[in-house]
Amino acid sequence: MKKSLAAILAITLPLLAGVATAGPVIIAGTDTDDHGRVVAGVNQSGWLFMQRAFENLASQVGNGNTSIVCIGCNPGQARNAFNSAFNRSIIAGTWTSISLTSTTDITNFFNGTGTANINNAGIVYMPTWSGNVAGGIQAAQLAIVNANAGILNGFVGSNGGLFTQDEAFIAGGYDWLSTLLPGLIVHGDVDGTIANSTSLTLTAAGMSAFPSITDTILSSATPWHDWFSGNFGGLSVLATGPASLGGTRFDGAVILGGGAGTVIVCGVPGAPPCPMPEPDSLPLFGIATLGLALGLLRKRRSRH
Repeated sequence: MKKSLAAILAITLPLLAGVATAGPVIIAGTDTDDHGRVVAGVNQSGWLFMQRAFENLASQVGNGNTSIVCIGCNPGQARNAFNSAFNRSIIAGTWTSISLTSTTDITNFFNGTGTANINNAGIVYMPTWSGNVAGGIQAAQLAIVNANAGILNGFVGSNGGLFTQDEAFIAGGYDWLSTLLPGLIVHGDVDGTIANSTSLTLTAAGMSAFPSITDTILSSATPWHDWFSGNFGGLSVLATGPASLGGTRFDGAVILGGGAGTVIVCGVPGAPPCPMPEPDSLPLFGIATLGLALGLLRKRRSRH
């Protein structure tokens, strides 16, 4: 265990910048790309949430790049949602967008050798997995992300923005995140711990980090599919939804992240200190231990 942790830190810590220079992050247990549409030229529901997310993230990115790169936006609903959210956003005139789908292009992205690569991206976006939305990220594409968790972490630590959606129940889903945050547990549809998937509420941290996203927009983009417990590292809880674990009902952490200054790895030698939890997210820490125990007793990800 010590050797494994040391290996992770050796990869990730040299890539981390200080808290003041890190980028904005949204890690959402939602599939809002599957719950949207355009009416009279205006994005609705989930696509509006995505549009506002891109706008908020772009305003806080500090690495000087103005490109949104989607990893795994294959032809279909996922790509349509990505294109609509970006093209109807206020940043469409000053930013560019691109979808990478071939394993070669995605590998080159992380190697820094592709035309669109980690060194010239402003925001990295990953759509919902392909089992939940047509054209979503596929296992082979996600495997490359998982193999480059440290590089993705360093990108955030160097002022880049990150936005991801539901990937818990695809092979390798969220493995890049659990590599960086050992002890993170993903819950959702399969384990029956979602008490109400049509309700989402922003926390104080969520409202502060992303002021143009509202509870109304969030709830119109439901149902949601994943929530998180255990080790959140430097991530704050941005939005919660009704969950149930061990017979106890509470607000589960459905969206993690934060505005500019957010780091993923924290509280270990060489990394920034972990943030204090917002008052309305404190109850989540009371169920973290139970969540860890549950996670040890079952396989974390499977999908019928």
